[in-house]
Amino acid sequence: MDELEFCLKSLSYPLGMLLERLERRNGKVVTVSKETLTLPEIPFVVKCYLTAVALFESLDIVDKKRLSDDYKAIEKFRLKILHSKLGEGVAEYLTDPGRYLLISEHLAIDWLEFERREEKVRPYLERLKELRNEVKERSEFLKRTDFLEELGVDEGLLLRYLAEDEKFKELINAALGKHNPEFKAMVVRYFKALRG
Repeated sequence: MDELEFCLKSLSYPLGMLLERLERRNGKVVTVSKETLTLPEIPFVVKCYLTAVALFESLDIVDKKRLSDDYKAIEKFRLKILHSKLGEGVAEYLTDPGRYLLISEHLAIDWLEFERREEKVRPYLERLKELRNEVKERSEFLKRTDFLEELGVDEGLLLRYLAEDEKFKELINAALGKHNPEFKAMVVRYFKALRG
């Protein structure tokens, strides 16, 4: 997994799954086809946002509806960037993304594969929910989540994606950062890429 896949799966795990099977190429605009993703030389933060939008736009109406909350997360990411220091240099890309996108073919999410992966992390999610109900102190919750060291980065991202609310996602992030060195290292790489 590289920083782009990490960024995408942080916003929408199913869209990140689409990225896994696409060969990446260099080009003038972000272009999505069944086999390739073409990316221009643009700042990483823009690359993540435009790739997410391009993949979302490549979906059929049913998948778009299913991922409507994910699209809200992508837009939230865009606004967060626009209102940060990073936004100053990249506003042109984020205010009119259509100028930099070309969808040449439609893609479909493999929901059976998504469910197969979900089954694998579901027990961890249930344990975390139980812990959250048992323990009121954040520090105690974090202390008792050492079982998360068993997960890979990809599974950690899926676990976070499956959490219902932002507070719970944040707790899972903190627990993964505390107990999972592989996940923590990937987060560091991701933030380094964001800052350019």
